[in-house]
Order: sequence, then structure tokens, then C-alpha cells
Amino acid sequence: MSTLADELRERGGVVEEQMRRPVTVLMTVRNDPIGCATTLSSLAEQSRKPDEIVIVDGGSTDETVRVIRRYFDTMPQIRIIEAPGANIARGRNIGTAAAKHEIIATTDAGCRAEPDWLANLIRPFEDDPQTEFVAGYYRVAPQALLEEVAGAVTMRGSLDPICPESFNPSARSMAYTKALWSCAGGWPDWVKFSEDTLWDYKIRSIRANWKFAGDAIVAWRPRTSVRQIAKQFFNYGTGRGHTQLQAGNFTYNLRNFALVAMSAALCAVTPWMALLLVALVGYFYVWTFHDKAVRIAKRTGRWVAYPLSLFVIWLVMASRTIGYLVGSWQRWRDDARYRVRTELYLATS
Repeated sequence: MSTLADELRERGGVVEEQMRRPVTVLMTVRNDPIGCATTLSSLAEQSRKPDEIVIVDGGSTDETVRVIRRYFDTMPQIRIIEAPGANIARGRNIGTAAAKHEIIATTDAGCRAEPDWLANLIRPFEDDPQTEFVAGYYRVAPQALLEEVAGAVTMRGSLDPICPESFNPSARSMAYTKALWSCAGGWPDWVKFSEDTLWDYKIRSIRANWKFAGDAIVAWRPRTSVRQIAKQFFNYGTGRGHTQLQAGNFTYNLRNFALVAMSAALCAVTPWMALLLVALVGYFYVWTFHDKAVRIAKRTGRWVAYPLSLFVIWLVMASRTIGYLVGSWQRWRDDARYRVRTELYLATS
């Protein structure tokens, strides 16, 4: 004989099931079998299972597709779409268009979603049917001191709380509706780098119903070597050169570099200019970042993290600035692709 409590629980379960909205998890990949295995294993452990997982492969030439297919028996909701030559933004457009469900949650190969990631990311859509976009969050999962320092230097929120109103999320943890994607004109697939930054600007320009889910977290491992860090931020800088987003930051860095270079050149004329050179270098490249480097060193508990933090900051700054110059030159060479298309894309719908 059922009790009143059993009946209420049953009714609650029915209501919860009626409120539950199906979701497609979307991921793009190329030549990353280990990263795919990491992400798929974490998706298999979600408290709220994905109704569909769409993986767009951009033309892998290694074991990536075979590794994905090994999950078919235990995760039948996986679909692979092979799109050789597609960049990340193009892959997301292909995957979004092919998705069966209205809500799309995105992550990147190599990210490990925490068990409640998807449940927390989708909850705003279920609490408020007018929600169109949800910004999730992420944390670093370093395995070496360089990775820990690189994550602390470059990831917003690693040292100070973020402001949800100004936070531009990464596609490693976000969700949106297909209707919003269509209204925005899709992902900007004419740019290879920083496509999610341009996407964020577009979503804000059309005043989407935007929510922040700080508890929808994925863990990711920063680049493991100096060369990889430099390449990553060179690419980011190139993307900013293509779009000219936040160009003022790069102008500031270029101005500082010009002052230091001019002072160094004048040292050949008068040795007294060496004092100015030391002062400029000390202010622009040490004192300005001193507090941040101290905080990172305290967090790691290792004094060597202080000079390492300064080095990573300089490396990131130089790589981004050089990339910005290259991207700006490419924008000038191909005005129709970069300037015109970016301005049209950002025009308010």
C-alpha cells in the first residue's frame, strides 16, 4: 500500500522528468586520442547523462576515431561526423546543425568534466525557459610547476573572483540554444583562432538571455612546455589581429616595447640612458607584475615560482604581441575576409 510520502515522491519525479530538457554535448577534435578518451570517460560519469554526444573530427590521421568508436558499446548516444579540413569554428557549426536537440553544451577534447558539470550547466535552461546562453567555468589541472604557473598567469579567476557580467567564457564549458546560434549567424568560421572570443562578443551584442553557472566546471591541463605556451598565445594574438578586438591592450604593449627599444638604442649615444632603460624595464616588466608573481609563488609554496611567473608573463605578452602584428598584417592583406566579415558579424541583429 503506497503512503502519502511515496505518492509525493512519485509526483515529484514526474514533474522533474517533465522539466528535464534533452541536451547534445558537442566536441571538435583532430589528432587527440588521449584527450578524447579523457573527455568521454568524464562524460560517462556525469550525474546527468548527455542525451546525445556529437564529435566532429577535423581530419584525424592517427588513432583518434578508433578510440572514439571504442566507447560506442557503453555510450550509444555518441555520433561521429568526419569533416576533414574543418577548423574549430566550422566544426562547431557542423555539429550544431546536425544536433538532434535544441540545447547544445560544448567542451574541448582533453577537458575532464566534473561529475555535476552537465547538470549544473543545463539547470538554468530548465529553471528559466527564456535562457538562451549559459557560461560555465573551468579550472586548471596541472601536473608540473610550469603548468601550474601558466594556468595561474593566464586564466581569469585563478587568483581573483571573476565578474559574471564581464566574463567571456571559453567553449570548453558553455551551452546555448540552436535558435540563438542561428540568430548569431553561427560560429565565426573564417577565423582560425580566438573564435570563442568573437562569438562571445556577438552573443553580447544581440543581448541574449545570458546566465553564469560557476559550478559547471571542467578541468583542463595547460600547455606542458615553453614552446607550446608560446605557440598557443601567438595563435591567440593572431586571432586578435584578425578581429582587432581589444586592440588597445596590444597598442599599450607595443608602446612600452618601443620606449624600451628607444632607450636601449640611445645607450650607444650616452651611457646615462642606461639608467632610464633599467627604470623602464623594471617598471613595465617587473614591478607591474610583482604582486601577481608573489601571489603565485605563495600559492605554489615554491620561491622559484616567482621568477618563473615573470618569465611566463613575458613569454605570453611577447607571443601575443607578435601574433597580433602578424594577424593585423594578414587582416590588411585580406580585408574582405577579416575586417569586412568581422564587422558584419558583430553588427547587432
